[in-house]
Amino acid sequence: MTGSIAREIISAIGKDKVLTEIEELSCYSYDCSTYQRIPELVVLAKTTADVVAVLKVAHRQKVPVVPRGNATNLCGATAPLGGGIVLNVLSTNKILEIDKENLTATCQLGVITADFQNAVEAEGLFYPPDPASLQFCTLGGNVAFDSGGPRAVKYGVTRNYVLGLETVLANGQILRTGGKTTKDVSGYNLTQLLVGSEGALGVFTEMTLKLIGKPEAKRTLICSCDN
Repeated sequence: MTGSIAREIISAIGKDKVLTEIEELSCYSYDCSTYQRIPELVVLAKTTADVVAVLKVAHRQKVPVVPRGNATNLCGATAPLGGGIVLNVLSTNKILEIDKENLTATCQLGVITADFQNAVEAEGLFYPPDPASLQFCTLGGNVAFDSGGPRAVKYGVTRNYVLGLETVLANGQILRTGGKTTKDVSGYNLTQLLVGSEGALGVFTEMTLKLIGKPEAKRTLICSCDN
């Protein structure tokens, strides 16, 4: 990557959001898998506008971009194996709304899953998806990988709770799909196409999630089988 690309991104979003030193880049060269490669640039995105600016430059210059939350995945999805730019989105971590009347919540992609669950449960509501790394993983990563967990047996996986998305496409265009309503059946079901796309189709910046009533009780069942 030429220095001109770094300078262009710095000019667009500010020097304080761009990491270029090898000591800093090495911290973003790996995830929880065995894969590793040092990126050429790391961007600390704080707003949707930051994401848009980075993707516009990267698209024009044909530079790969790897979105990254807390990198808890085991499949190398946030290791920048193609080099290029790592787009860190952990600072976009606000719960924008918990709508108790409509049983929905709107939040940014960097919200930690467990923090989100605690926030909605404090309102008497429930968000079932429970990936193993829920204490550290982000909602954006959950949506990107359609994460599940033990509760998926009863409640389903992340896909079943995504009503709408704000996504920045590779060229920097913002796409809004779905919404708060369950009966949203006109046109292509782009929201569900984007869920599980693992960053290949765009970077999620905001999501609207379905909530349900908090269960009154829970029990754990262990079943032992001979074969």
